[in-house]
Amino acid sequence: MHRFIPLLLLALIASACVSTGDDATELPEVEATTTTSRAQRTTAADERADPTTTAAPDAEPGLAGLDVGDPGGDMSGLTAARLPGSIGDPTFPGIGNVGYDVTRYDVSLDFTGPEMQAQTVVTLTAQIDLEALNLDLVGMDVDEIRVDDEPALFNRDGRELIVRLPNPLTAGQSAEVLVAYHGTPEPIDTGEGLPFNLGFQARTWGNFVASEPIGAATWFPSNDHPQDKAIFAVTMTVPAGQSAIGPGQVVEESQGPDGSTTVRWEAREPMSTYLASIATGEFDVQTEVLDSGLVLRHAVHVDAIRATGDELQTTREMMEAFEEQFGPYPFATYGVLVVPEQLGFALENQTLSLFGTDIMSSPSAQPILAHELAHQWFGNNISPAAWDDIWLNEGFATWAEWWWTERIGGRDMTTVARTVPMDPIKDLTPDTLFDFNIYWRGGLTLEALRREIGDDVFGDILRQWTERYGGGVASTQNFLDLVTEIAGSDASNSVSQWIFSPTMPELPADR
Repeated sequence: MHRFIPLLLLALIASACVSTGDDATELPEVEATTTTSRAQRTTAADERADPTTTAAPDAEPGLAGLDVGDPGGDMSGLTAARLPGSIGDPTFPGIGNVGYDVTRYDVSLDFTGPEMQAQTVVTLTAQIDLEALNLDLVGMDVDEIRVDDEPALFNRDGRELIVRLPNPLTAGQSAEVLVAYHGTPEPIDTGEGLPFNLGFQARTWGNFVASEPIGAATWFPSNDHPQDKAIFAVTMTVPAGQSAIGPGQVVEESQGPDGSTTVRWEAREPMSTYLASIATGEFDVQTEVLDSGLVLRHAVHVDAIRATGDELQTTREMMEAFEEQFGPYPFATYGVLVVPEQLGFALENQTLSLFGTDIMSSPSAQPILAHELAHQWFGNNISPAAWDDIWLNEGFATWAEWWWTERIGGRDMTTVARTVPMDPIKDLTPDTLFDFNIYWRGGLTLEALRREIGDDVFGDILRQWTERYGGGVASTQNFLDLVTEIAGSDASNSVSQWIFSPTMPELPADR
């Protein structure tokens, strides 16, 4: 994500601040986090609790033995720790579920009626013996749930959709959970804490999605946490004259007798739920296939074409430069979705970055386009093990944004950022998840590392980072361990000081 702050305002902020060169403080060892495509961030209470056997005292008849637990206190999952069965994210304790691993989502959406008619098939594998499981779903009316084509009882509590399995699953056993539902999806109103309402956004011109960090559950039932990546297929039916834009590539398209269009998109690389994206409306779609086979496809709403201009023409050059610096682009497609909105942010939805007309028509367009493209490596291919690791998304993308801006003759933004005192990157809450320090102090952390160890070793770290953790998730401790391995403990300690020290260290002189 990139929150839209005009460069002139950034310069004014910098001119009002002074450099901080205080001595760095000694820091305790950072908590280790395991890292796989399904990393576990569980609390001690999670480990003690069996999420499938705790009886719900107020459950509906026929749901005895179903763990409704504490679903997080509200529909957003922002409050109250849900102990039994939760992933245990320190920033959003009410989201995500342990006990199973989702391997695939097959989402079908029909927009031709007054309400959205939908069906999602969740293919999952049990990691422990399960009698029930929870999915995240906000709003919508659930019509039916079937597990391996057998009807299943279900209950709802907050954002938890609680499914009683008709036949228990043993560890290692797979199942298909079909959820049929309907209604008018609405975003989660997070108040002042997050920069926008999260999830599905309905407009008079069509629909789009902005889900980071916890909004995917507004439009499909899911295990809504970055740890549980899956492949996606999205099928949409839209009225005559509209387009249906989704992640990955179009694999099937058909016309209905009423003039409606049904389009099936497939994204065949693992994706965290918050990065799944769709849009409907009247879009102009431009596609180009590079010599490498990579498909570039941009979808610009007809009312946003003038504001967009020729800003997207740099995508090929930007892609080639980033591949040289970070390693091969990790997906089969990439493109930008431009909607006719003054969004105030851009968002790195996987293979389909979201922009509004405000950024596309501003002097900040090129740096922010670079920022969102870099996220495809850092944030999408490698996603955060928990939301308090978000600097691994935003700091890396900010550094790439600065690098690209200098490459095309723009301002050296490190000279601006280094003069801005910023808080350490720790103890994050929903209110601070997208604060300035996550971006700029994160970017300066990488710039300081580059200056300390040199371009060659720094480049090796970036490429090893994507090779080792691509397709999964990673933590801050994983990055510190990699820096220690390649560049030594002094370099790793420097990174720790930049992330966690109460005062920002002095940025080393460039080599």
